[in-house]
Amino acid sequence: MIDIFLLQWQRLRRRPFMVLAMIAMTAVFIFFIGGSNTGDTQSSIPVYFSEEVDDSTRETLMEEVQTLEGFDFYLDEWTNMKEEVALGDVAFGVQLAENHYTFLVSAENELQSLVDNHLRTIYQEKLLMDQLPDEADQEAFAVELENPPIEVISETEGQPGLSLNNQLHVLFGMTLFFAIYTIVFSLGEVAEEKQRGSWDRLILSPVRKWQLYLGHLSFAFIIGYLQICSVFLMFEFVFDFTIGTSWPAVLLIAACYTLAIVSLGMLLMGLVQKSSQLGAVVPVVAVSMAMLGGAYWPLEVVNNHIVLVIAELIPVKHAMEALKGVAMYGEHLWDVTQPLAILLLMSALFMGVGINLMERR
Repeated sequence: MIDIFLLQWQRLRRRPFMVLAMIAMTAVFIFFIGGSNTGDTQSSIPVYFSEEVDDSTRETLMEEVQTLEGFDFYLDEWTNMKEEVALGDVAFGVQLAENHYTFLVSAENELQSLVDNHLRTIYQEKLLMDQLPDEADQEAFAVELENPPIEVISETEGQPGLSLNNQLHVLFGMTLFFAIYTIVFSLGEVAEEKQRGSWDRLILSPVRKWQLYLGHLSFAFIIGYLQICSVFLMFEFVFDFTIGTSWPAVLLIAACYTLAIVSLGMLLMGLVQKSSQLGAVVPVVAVSMAMLGGAYWPLEVVNNHIVLVIAELIPVKHAMEALKGVAMYGEHLWDVTQPLAILLLMSALFMGVGINLMERR
């Protein structure tokens, strides 16, 4: 087993391009989709007022809109706002009229519902104010709004300052996505040995089967795990992405996910006969898993029940759920035991079926 394990590292030393390319592409995609971290956790939202809105109403609405924490609303021109939304510079824009508001979006965004709820409350209060005929009644109603008889205090579980962070979502999604390529292609030597016929000779050699499998699988696990951890550490300490304080939980989640992808790779090894087939299958599997598992976009914005059911069968979905729970919402390790247990169950299932297919062939 040790000899096979060391042989894989010697091959990697002679051909390290794949791993380095995957790390580089991960960083490029994170910066391209998520942007660099500037230290400002507020989401910038452009606001355009219709011509029917007078200056005093604009000032009042703008003051009330700005009360939403975590968002920076700024005045913008209509043409400029359309261009910013189309280019992806902002998540969406808002057009405010006298008695209604309109969102300008290019794609669904999980933050839109928060702004929608905030604006709905503002316009409902404004509608009630306009329905009061007497100015004294309006002033009394405004006082009641500022000093309600019942005060509701809501608290969100988790660490202070942690919220839904698009940069962290992109970081986790792209890291898990490109790790699939590294892990599965690191097992590509098995497909080449099957194609050359040397795999059958190794099976018949004095080397025990478990040593043969463990040598390849342990190499794939370590190289994939190191890639995931190195990307997380690089963005945490070099690019100032705040992953959180529960690093042991993050590393354990990465280990469970890596094990699940290694097992998936073994399943693919049992299904293919040639390395060329593996090269054709892996991109399809990786992209499909990333799309359906929530690596490209949050599953919270998906309403298709079929897609959500399929996502439950994909390791990426459960790894993203656990990582986001720990890093964004301040959950502890025992709070994410369910997705970790599912990842381990998938690992056992994929590994069992994969090795069974390898033995039959």
